[in-house]
Amino acid sequence: MRFLCIFAMKNPLNLLALNYNNFCIIMAGGVGRRLWPVSRQGHPKQFIDFFGTGRSLLQMTYERMRRIIPDENIYVATSEEYADITRHQLPELAEDQLLLEPVRLSTAPAAAWASWHIAQHCPNANILVTPADQFITNEIAFEEDAARGLDFVATHDTFLSLAVPAANPNTAYGYIQKGREIGKNLYSVKSFTEKPPREYAETFVHSGEFLWNTGMFLWNVRTMEKLEGQIIPGIGHNDIIISSREEEFNLIRSCYPSAIRESLDVFLLEKQELNVMACTFAWSDVGSWPVMSETLHHTADGNAVIVTPAPGEMSVSSSGKPKVIFQNTKNTIVSVPDKVATVVRGLDGYLVALEGNVLIITPNDDPARMRHLSAELQVKYGEEYL
Repeated sequence: MRFLCIFAMKNPLNLLALNYNNFCIIMAGGVGRRLWPVSRQGHPKQFIDFFGTGRSLLQMTYERMRRIIPDENIYVATSEEYADITRHQLPELAEDQLLLEPVRLSTAPAAAWASWHIAQHCPNANILVTPADQFITNEIAFEEDAARGLDFVATHDTFLSLAVPAANPNTAYGYIQKGREIGKNLYSVKSFTEKPPREYAETFVHSGEFLWNTGMFLWNVRTMEKLEGQIIPGIGHNDIIISSREEEFNLIRSCYPSAIRESLDVFLLEKQELNVMACTFAWSDVGSWPVMSETLHHTADGNAVIVTPAPGEMSVSSSGKPKVIFQNTKNTIVSVPDKVATVVRGLDGYLVALEGNVLIITPNDDPARMRHLSAELQVKYGEEYL
């Protein structure tokens, strides 16, 4: 396993000094059912190029993080099911930078295992955990905020959440209420509300006291060490010595099924004391179709098009331009495979999405709708439609 706990000279990408005590864990194991049917169990959202850039959400996240974290210190935690596609999209990862979950649980166990893994080789490591499905603009501001957060957890025995000001009453996000100020743009956490009803979200935004939870958290491995056995019974720093990658994976396979089935967000924000940084970068969680709509390029009528690879292909062809005609239609998203021509007439505020064996036409007004619709289709017709 390759680890260096030293200071490097210069990052060739942004000329900031890289600290080799700093690590990143990219969480890329989810199924992404709120973006169904484009995000499917066999090919979920983190591996999809939604923005026509030639890069998936995972690849965009990796490129963002390598500006502030040494390449060899970036890890991807994902399901064993997605090992091959992760290797294909990120061939620069060494094999020991890919942490494959034997059981799909949630993000708290994945983060705890990754932190424990890193601490065995770098006992002073500072860790930044990020989901793979982030849409971030103002990258320089992000780099500055993340670097400041890593410096903070290096000298404070606490968890730190990176959050951004709540700009509108979005019911798909979690809201962190700022407590007492402990430093510049740094606060204790007074409360956390996950996906509130709209009337609550409106109150939160108008109060000016709330931030959106980005799902990005930071800590020093010493801080997480105290909780790892609670999250995954059977692992710990002091009483277990791992001599090989195979030995570690055998241990994880035996312990992981008994881990708590909880998200990192809930485990930290609802059950631990932590601090929050009010960040300055622009952020969206592209985890649902209503939020996805906010990040896409729109026509004058508010329509947007996503072109996905044709069946059996990994990327959109060089001639894969949108072949969509809108008539008397506004505020509508169309997501279709490359080479499929589409005509949409007379819709307002809809989602039209075709992927594989599923076509869906539905109002695009409920972030949670896709979970229910996919579950209903699964019960009625089988898992091949997930």
